[in-house]
Amino acid sequence: MEQQKKKNTGFYWLLFFISAAALILAIDKRFEYLTLILPFVTTFFVKAMDIM
Repeated sequence: MEQQKKKNTGFYWLLFFISAAALILAIDKRFEYLTLILPFVTTFFVKAMDIM
């Protein structure tokens, strides 16, 4: 039987919350390049949920 290795996702949760805060701040300040933050938010969320 193969053992599953437990992954530490705490670092990715931290990066997700930082990037989400940056996204909210960019929305509030009407940052012109708002869509450049979206790949970071989505990638770190997927990594934190251990989907990828």
